Amino acid sequence: MFTLENSLTEILADEFVKKHLSFLFPEEFVAIIPDELKDVPVKELTDKLTMPWGIPYLSEGLVESANLIHEFAESPSYEFVKLWSEETPKDYFPIADGTKDTVCLIKYADTFKAGNKMALIVPGGAYCNVAIGGEGTQTASALKKAGYAVAILNYRVAPNRYPEPQKDLALAIKTMRFLGKQHSCVDDLLVIGYSAGGHLVASETCYSNEIDTTLLDDLKTNHKAIFDTFHSFSAKADKVCLSYPVINCISEHHNDSFVNLTGGHDSLRDKLSIDLHVTAEYPKTFVWACDDDDLVPPSNAKRIYESLKAAGVEAKLGTYPTGGHGCATGEGTSAEGWIDEMLNFM
Repeated sequence: MFTLENSLTEILADEFVKKHLSFLFPEEFVAIIPDELKDVPVKELTDKLTMPWGIPYLSEGLVESANLIHEFAESPSYEFVKLWSEETPKDYFPIADGTKDTVCLIKYADTFKAGNKMALIVPGGAYCNVAIGGEGTQTASALKKAGYAVAILNYRVAPNRYPEPQKDLALAIKTMRFLGKQHSCVDDLLVIGYSAGGHLVASETCYSNEIDTTLLDDLKTNHKAIFDTFHSFSAKADKVCLSYPVINCISEHHNDSFVNLTGGHDSLRDKLSIDLHVTAEYPKTFVWACDDDDLVPPSNAKRIYESLKAAGVEAKLGTYPTGGHGCATGEGTSAEGWIDEMLNFM
């Protein structure tokens, strides 16, 4: 097990970790560390470096990710489930290469028990990476304690464009229902999206019929066996949680997420501003954000909440004074406890 006393050099001396670390901890985060700090204990990086959005360097996230690489690969508590393939090889470990081959669920295998409700976690990452460590793993641990059958989605990001990530999510939802049926779980699926992952969940939910049709056309043409297995399962969540989400793409938005998703095609700004298009068919929704979020304006959460209420959808808004952006479960901030609030509402 690595600790904060280890250096980056020591962590990357583990060849398996070196090969797969980018799956949980993006390469651009590692690149922040200059050569002169690669041999100091990782704990010192917190005081010496900052992340691109202004918070102290994610030293604990680096160490947690390095340890989870081995845990995901070696512990029977976890299973990878490839989504665009009929089978998942026993030695499969996804590489963040942007292809269909890397799209998978991290299934918390021991949570899939008869009678458990299901939850699918969709981390953020501005549609340029997927923050599985933190937003994914911390949330999964909390939901596991709450008695949910849990999986985390690794989806395609840039240079893949809309609607490819939405198709990945639609296929993941179908796969969750299939797995739930296998394990006699309750067919009542909660989908939780963070930041750009919140936009992914919001948009796929809004356009679920359209996305499902596009997905099924792809499967029928290129993956017939998968089509035969999953075509009858719904691709729409039963309940939705949007965590400090990107919602509007026209004003008070996070433009990097929009550009990464669309390539900057302004013709999609209106369609992908989900607050402008929700209807009464939208599922029950909990949305939350922190007032001091200086990356994705918290007005995005308020916009979608107000639109849902105007459409007659059962919805609740959680607002918290502190926590900033990317606080995941909110531990140590005023947002701590939002998961309990959300689950009670659901």
